[in-house]
Amino acid sequence: MAGVWVTVCLPGEAAGDVEGALASALAPFYIDTDDNPVDRGMWDARHITGGSDGRGFAVAPGHWGDPRLIHDDPGHNGLPLLSVPGVCAGGPRALLDFSQPVLASERAAAASWDLWHNLSALHPPAIPLAVFVDRWWNDPDAFPGDRWGDEMLAAYRDQPLIKAYLDHPHSLSMGYLGFVGPIGPTEHPVIGYEGTRAEYIREFTASEPPSTDVLTEDGWWWEGGTDAVHAFCEPESCPHEPPNLSVWQGSEAYLAGLPGDTILVRLHCHA
Repeated sequence: MAGVWVTVCLPGEAAGDVEGALASALAPFYIDTDDNPVDRGMWDARHITGGSDGRGFAVAPGHWGDPRLIHDDPGHNGLPLLSVPGVCAGGPRALLDFSQPVLASERAAAASWDLWHNLSALHPPAIPLAVFVDRWWNDPDAFPGDRWGDEMLAAYRDQPLIKAYLDHPHSLSMGYLGFVGPIGPTEHPVIGYEGTRAEYIREFTASEPPSTDVLTEDGWWWEGGTDAVHAFCEPESCPHEPPNLSVWQGSEAYLAGLPGDTILVRLHCHA
């Protein structure tokens, strides 16, 4: 089982009950039911997401506080996932800015930088991760019996500045605190970064816009622009013509051309 990103397109009249419209649109693709064909099963859990990590949509100028914008579902701990300023998880297409392909990612990188520097002014400086790792390796009295480094990494993370930063969604889950894999634990890239804010944003902005699956308003689930499954048919005997995938240029290009009242919602699904 793996995760899949999909952008659901809803009609403008769904604005009064987006959750209900999502449930109806996604129901034909739900895996854990006997009512849907196996080959149409695309998800078994879903979360509205993308506003807090820059994988959603850039908001058009003048609409940052618009109540019609859609924001992330709470995180696994039940706490809200705040959208990056100028980014959201969806809303009417006319409120979203497709003019700069990686604008949402740029805003997320900027928020990550700003959060670190704002918190650094409020908390005592943190001891670098490398110091903790060195103690763990070379000082047998520092973390006795801590074979896998769990206590060492917890001690690093419990520093007020580090905890406040890593617990905030705008830290973007960058860096890695664990020993699984060949690299080992790594500090978040903003910590100790020696370049300017503009250089950081350039370095850590996505190289291209996200390309997600798309569930169209008329019930076609496009997978990567190569395959389409219809909500209302058996996949092996569907008599309907799928969308013209030859014109697909990435999901963002398709979404940008939809009518302004079309409601777009970015989801991450377990599939």
